[in-house]
Amino acid sequence: MRLWFFPALLVAGSWLTALSDGPWTYWVLGASAIITEELGPIFGGIAAHEGQLHLGRVIVAITLGGWVATVLLYGVGRLKWDAIRRRFPRARSTGTVALRVVRNNPLKASFFVRFAFGLRIVLPMACGAAGVPLYIYLPVSLLGSVVWTSFFAAVGYAAGEAAVQAIGHIGQAGELVGAVLLTIAILAFVRWQRKRRERKAARSDTRRDAVPLPSDHALTHDDIDIGSTRQ
Repeated sequence: MRLWFFPALLVAGSWLTALSDGPWTYWVLGASAIITEELGPIFGGIAAHEGQLHLGRVIVAITLGGWVATVLLYGVGRLKWDAIRRRFPRARSTGTVALRVVRNNPLKASFFVRFAFGLRIVLPMACGAAGVPLYIYLPVSLLGSVVWTSFFAAVGYAAGEAAVQAIGHIGQAGELVGAVLLTIAILAFVRWQRKRRERKAARSDTRRDAVPLPSDHALTHDDIDIGSTRQ
């Protein structure tokens, strides 16, 4: 589970109360589907259970929003796959794995573009790069988006009041958790600054120790001049 899932729960209570069953809400849910991922349908399902939204509209909005995003990614992969691999060399291995998955089973890869944790951006692009026909990719990926959205919306809806109560308890503890985290961050910063100063001082001492001192038996230029004058 992603680390940002828990901070998102802290604001979910106010998020639910701010919702209204208007067109813009469903537009936002659909447009943000590729970013919010599971959180969108889960919170949409909770809001539908609380009577804030309509469950069917939540599913339709997030299904279409996520599906359109995967179609756009498919187009990017079909047109710019090589350029993307050159631009992001660290992603080459992930892209190679995604291409292998698509070539082994284009139907399954098209269906699971919304389910593929860690490959939700790369897999639809790989479908485009591998040349999966649109008459296969469009309906199969749409079906996968419907199943994915319906499942997580049902999870949120089934959680219902229990989920809202849990979110409320987390919200009440949020200030204490935030204060503790802030204190830890301040102490860590102070300790880092102290260690930084100590390392600086140690480096300065090391440089001073490294300067060669003149030997007692070494003749200086003044000694040589004095000796020559006496002669």
